[in-house]
Amino acid sequence: MDESKVDGVDPLSVTKRLQRDGRWSEVEPVRDRLIKECRKQGMSKPDAQTWTYSELDRLYPPLGAQWTDDSGSQLGTVDGGNVTGLGDIPASWGELPSNATLQAEIAWCQANRLWIVEEKSDGATVVHLNLARSPAPSWSALGWLETSIRAYAKYVDVAAKVTATHQDQQDLVRRERMAIDEIRSLLAEMLEDNDER
Repeated sequence: MDESKVDGVDPLSVTKRLQRDGRWSEVEPVRDRLIKECRKQGMSKPDAQTWTYSELDRLYPPLGAQWTDDSGSQLGTVDGGNVTGLGDIPASWGELPSNATLQAEIAWCQANRLWIVEEKSDGATVVHLNLARSPAPSWSALGWLETSIRAYAKYVDVAAKVTATHQDQQDLVRRERMAIDEIRSLLAEMLEDNDER
């Protein structure tokens, strides 16, 4: 078996394709974050790289390719449309980190996309980062902004999953706080009963 290929995905080919498409600067921070997250979950370095490159190949298909969800339903097309302004970082933003949490990156895109993305009648898209309500949390957030422009349906799919996960976490925290409050109340009652004896 060719060890340079994983599940039919050749990491070098994926990297070269993304560099050719001019998307590597967007993808590299995502790659680093995915590998880091896999390693935190206990994956070996080779397994983390295998999974990550397979995921990058899925998330960033060749330009002109169709994106589909797990059921095979078409989600959208990755186009080669002209997007300008993504690199015009306002000086007031300072140095951006490579990445932040996925929730923070998607939330920033959701909050700012309508303010900063201008779609021209000739098909070009201009991004006005200076109109953003807050600085991007990371370079990776700018990559997600580009994904929202080039493959909106795929971006919406990712955003929905991130939002659902975040909502589940909030619900869990809320339930835990309620349980803690109940325990405190019971302990207070027990102390009162004990003091009365």
